[in-house]
Amino acid sequence: MSAITGETLTFGQKVGGDISLVVYGDEFYARYETVDGHSVIYDLYKGSYCYVELLDGQFSSTGVPTTKAPPAGLPRHLRESDRTRNRLFKSRYEMLRPPEQVGETGLMRTHGPNDGLLTGRQVSSGAVRGLTILVEFADVGTSVSRDDIDLMLNSDDYRSHGNYCSVRQYYQLMSSGKLDYTNDVVGPVKLSKDQSYYINNRLMEEALDLAIAEFDLDLNDYDSKDEGTVDALSFLYAGRTLYKNWLWPHNSVLRIRKQGLNINYYTIQSMGRSAVDLSIGTFTHETGHMLCRFPDLYDYGQRDGDSEKSAGLGSYCLMSSGNHLGRGKVPSPVSAYLRDLVNWCHTKIDLNTQGSYVAEHG
Repeated sequence: MSAITGETLTFGQKVGGDISLVVYGDEFYARYETVDGHSVIYDLYKGSYCYVELLDGQFSSTGVPTTKAPPAGLPRHLRESDRTRNRLFKSRYEMLRPPEQVGETGLMRTHGPNDGLLTGRQVSSGAVRGLTILVEFADVGTSVSRDDIDLMLNSDDYRSHGNYCSVRQYYQLMSSGKLDYTNDVVGPVKLSKDQSYYINNRLMEEALDLAIAEFDLDLNDYDSKDEGTVDALSFLYAGRTLYKNWLWPHNSVLRIRKQGLNINYYTIQSMGRSAVDLSIGTFTHETGHMLCRFPDLYDYGQRDGDSEKSAGLGSYCLMSSGNHLGRGKVPSPVSAYLRDLVNWCHTKIDLNTQGSYVAEHG
């Protein structure tokens, strides 16, 4: 998932109803503030977001929920120390990223061992057929239909709810027609436990097993290269996005075998509460990791010791924070740098010789 810089999002609470918070960070480390600038964390004992204080550079709940006034004298915009942030970042990063993606510093590099792309199996051209599984929790269902998701992923003329195009159309445009990425959409399947359980426990294998059993899936249909590996597996879960642990939208690795095939990369994100919430931005971003092995082009902070002061490519690339433009419905293009790395650029101009040149935007 790309970095979120000061985006206001709505979160659920067991006590106190929905709350709007300003989010900073990414799937490896995130910080939350009330709209008036007080830092908060979710207090499991209170069942709600509470104001925080700093203890040895680390956030600790005051036990005072945001439905009440903050404790007297509590500063706004509290931040954990760089040491705490980097420790939490590292543990989360190592949980989500497979060992082969971690360099000598413990972090992915923009110019890494694979000519600027993430290591691993790349499927960035040809007809690629993915599998997308819709997921409901024991306590959270959805009104979003399979047909709604099918249109968002596969339509040749998708404009619903303010989206610029479908995911398939997006990658056809970005690849100059070299990648035709479609998805079979199945579900929803109903998981055995409440949503809160899957914050700290992966839902992917349970959901996949349910989908295989209920819809008689043949995973060989999703191996375009006939290499014994599923190309693309995605999960869309019911309800609003939870920016917490395994339910934070992300791309990672399963490393399991089903029906004699390897299942490695997957993506997960939410469907929203209704079809009006559907947006292509996060799905296209995570697909960039999964199929093309694009790295994130936002700044993790620890790489250069600046603790979030840089925005990387900002909103100018899908793989930075550009997937959030237009509330995720009008994401940025993939930058020319990344498109060139996967041979999607069909016109190249050599500027090393004398002459006049014209560069036309698309």
